Amino acid sequence: MAFRFVRQKGAMTATPTFINAYASGTIPRGSVVEFSRTNNRVEPASKNTTYTTIFGISLDYAEGASNTQVRVIPFILGQLWEADTAAAASTAMLFIKQRLSDRSTLDNSITDINTASGIFISYMISPNATNKVIGEFIRSPVGWGGASSGSGYF
Repeated sequence: MAFRFVRQKGAMTATPTFINAYASGTIPRGSVVEFSRTNNRVEPASKNTTYTTIFGISLDYAEGASNTQVRVIPFILGQLWEADTAAAASTAMLFIKQRLSDRSTLDNSITDINTASGIFISYMISPNATNKVIGEFIRSPVGWGGASSGSGYF
């Protein structure tokens, strides 16, 4: 699985909440989706996804039609996620912002992505595999004013 919910910071149990959202495009189960303000639907995320469009993780598979609904766990502050990475993780890749390489994989590198596409911070290398990290998605919906207006995210 590409991304897996680990837990909410400070919570003893992992109980994420999901919502139903209309989908467009091919969305695999467990992949990142972004919200299209133009189409009012979730769509597959990409390496160009930003912290204002990233939305959550799809729990269902959808293909094609925009009248299909998928269950999505929206990203909120404090959720910890296990992410598949494009390269083997190292401690040099921790505590810096990283972007997606595609809808199912994190493009981990030792370079801090200080643009809007830096949407994930890795806190630790997963004990489950060398190509997995545990961290948090950075999300700043447009309604919050974005990162430049004191949203709490950098």
